[in-house]
Amino acid sequence: MLEQFKHQKTALTGAVQELVEVARDKENRYAVELLAESLARLAGETFTLVVMGEFKRGKSTFINALVGAQLLPTAIIPLTAIPTVIHHGENPQARVVFQDGHAEEVPVDDIVLYVSAKENPGNAKKVREVEVAYPAPLLSEGVILVDTPGVGSVYAEHTRVAHAYLPRADAVVFIISIDAPLGKGELEYLHQIRSYVNKVIFVLNKIDIAGAADLAEALAFTRETLQKHLKGQEIVLLPLSARLALEGRLQNDPGKLAASRMAELEKLLNDLITREKAGLIISATASRALRILNELELGLELWRRGMEDSAEELERKIATFEAELGRLEQEREDGIYLLYREVDKLAERVAEDMAAFEQRVFPQLAGQLEQFIEKTFAECSVKETARLAQDYIKEIILGVLEEQREQEKELMRQELARVAQRFFRRVEDIVDRLMDASAEIFQVTVHKTGYKDYVLGDRYFYFHFYEHPTFIPSFEELTVTSLLPKALLKKHIMTKTRATLAELLSRNCGRVRADLVDSLKERVRTVAGELRLRADGVAFGLKKALQKALEEKKAGAAEQEQAVAAYAREREKLAQLRETLESLAQ
Repeated sequence: MLEQFKHQKTALTGAVQELVEVARDKENRYAVELLAESLARLAGETFTLVVMGEFKRGKSTFINALVGAQLLPTAIIPLTAIPTVIHHGENPQARVVFQDGHAEEVPVDDIVLYVSAKENPGNAKKVREVEVAYPAPLLSEGVILVDTPGVGSVYAEHTRVAHAYLPRADAVVFIISIDAPLGKGELEYLHQIRSYVNKVIFVLNKIDIAGAADLAEALAFTRETLQKHLKGQEIVLLPLSARLALEGRLQNDPGKLAASRMAELEKLLNDLITREKAGLIISATASRALRILNELELGLELWRRGMEDSAEELERKIATFEAELGRLEQEREDGIYLLYREVDKLAERVAEDMAAFEQRVFPQLAGQLEQFIEKTFAECSVKETARLAQDYIKEIILGVLEEQREQEKELMRQELARVAQRFFRRVEDIVDRLMDASAEIFQVTVHKTGYKDYVLGDRYFYFHFYEHPTFIPSFEELTVTSLLPKALLKKHIMTKTRATLAELLSRNCGRVRADLVDSLKERVRTVAGELRLRADGVAFGLKKALQKALEEKKAGAAEQEQAVAAYAREREKLAQLRETLESLAQ
């Protein structure tokens, strides 16, 4: 898969590396850093494919077939309870990330102990997700697979957990089974998926259990049902036997692999990734490299023009250039100041959202807690009721906070991406005006390459909280006295636990708010640094070229002749790189 992307990525990487050497020879560390950062993003960019569907549709078997290994556990009962994120690694490895933030390396064969409802009932082990590294060809191209708990299963929590992964998805594969017609729950869930993800591939799995006529009927019925409920939306539906595909790969059996029809799906995924995200990555990276190449070429032309002018004329033009540069640099700093103010507004919005959430959710949680105590008090001792209430408070707070935090993270990611792109475009406009001014002052021609939004990939704006505990405990344990009459004891427990609930909800909402705000401010510092780096790279390169011309005008004829020959060689090399980059930037 992804052969075209691999070829383009190799060609682009080589061209950008050559451009890095040109910038390094000119001692332009700003351009070197920008290009190196572009290479790092190109190498590290990923495509996240989230696999979803009701329980027992064959999601884990499907992922195993894609990677060509019995990697994820499968069983007859609903098994996957915890999301599993699979990415490329040189050796098979597994890592369990817990809700309190710490992580543990575990053998790959032990994954089942953490992700299955049987081995980890009710997520008693408090696992957030399991990360698996595996040396599969598909994963080596930057594809990340996410196996989610089955939606609509007897475990309602699974649906919420699966839903939390939608904002990270570049595309979703929704698994349907030929032996279970599309249900109301699946169709309702599909509407939620479509609100997050534009690209959904439907797979009708387990076709190996049906004959040709039954398969044709099932495909027609499924397509008709999807079209009826997803009106006006493109329906991509493919038949598949994940079981045969996995067996074909494990047994090296071309017949089973062909019968599985996995090749059709892999071609579709290849086209989707190449057309959608991979194409954007290549185009945006090439465009950014072209803009830097334009600046290096302009520096060469300013040097050439400076060598033709008299020393007095050159110094006059340099003074004019520096005055324009100072004005544009001040405009850039004004823009960065406004960027920080925009993020301050986002931080205020986070605080307002979390305060409204706390106010809205407390009565709901208090009602749940009261029902829990009524039931537990009738069955347990006073001390045991108090202990269980303490645990229950933590459980219900975690339940609502995890969902709210994911929603708030996604909202902030979208808003910060929107704000950052606006300021990236603003600084690129400043760069263009500086280059236009330079070309006008020195009467040279400048190449222009259109700016393309470069901050690709949601990961650039994703926030991480693993360094902090997810739940802050109470300052003191809940205690009760057994000297009161039983009726008063229950009332006393109700009062104490309600106060504890209010305290812990407030404190943990504050933690989420603080983490989000800290992450926002950390990210905006990175964005501001990139804005400064971008403009400084252009300014440095042009000033360096002019200073070089001023110095070499004082050199002897032989040295000047060598400098002109070096100019011609650099000009030719940049022209060759331009040809490659322009073909990739289309």
